[in-house]
Amino acid sequence: MAGNKNSGRRPMPGNVHLLRGNPSKKGAHELHDTGNAPQLKVEAPPCPAFLTKDAKAEWRRIVKDLEILGLITKVDRAELAVYCQAWGDWKAAREKITSLEEKGMVEVTPSGYKQMSAWMQLANRAEERMRKAGDSFGLNPSARAKLGTGHVNQGELFPNEQKETAAKYGL
Repeated sequence: MAGNKNSGRRPMPGNVHLLRGNPSKKGAHELHDTGNAPQLKVEAPPCPAFLTKDAKAEWRRIVKDLEILGLITKVDRAELAVYCQAWGDWKAAREKITSLEEKGMVEVTPSGYKQMSAWMQLANRAEERMRKAGDSFGLNPSARAKLGTGHVNQGELFPNEQKETAAKYGL
C-alpha cells in the first residue's frame, strides 16, 4: 500500500515557513493556505488566574515574543499554561534544593541507602513537563532547530520586529 493521509512529513505552518526564510520559495497564497487547517488569529491568550506567581512572571516574559513571532493563538492557552506552571514548579524545586545544599539532591533512607531526594525528583519531572510543552512554541534549542534559522539574504529598509524577536531566540 502506498500510504495514506498520515504518511510523510506534516505540512509546516505558513508562519513557521516564513520564519525559515521561505526556502522552497512558495507563493504567499500557498503559505496562507497550508492544507485544510483553520487559520487562527495570532493573539496572546489571557493569563490564567490559577498560575503561581513565578508561572505568571514567565507567562508575561514569553507571551509577547510568541505573539510577535506568530506562534501563539488564544487556543494555545492551556499548552502555554502547562509550560509556565512547569517552569514555576521547576524554579521552586531548584530554589529548595539550593537552600538544602547537599541534602537537597541526595537523601539517606532509614536503612542507610542513598537516593535522589524528593525535591530533585520534583525538579526533574517539572523539567520534563517544561520541555514537552516548550517544544510546541520552539522554546528550546532542538525545537528551534526544527523552525530553522529564519535568515534572509536580502537587506531590509524598515525595522522588522518579527525578525528581531526571531534573532533573539536564535531562530
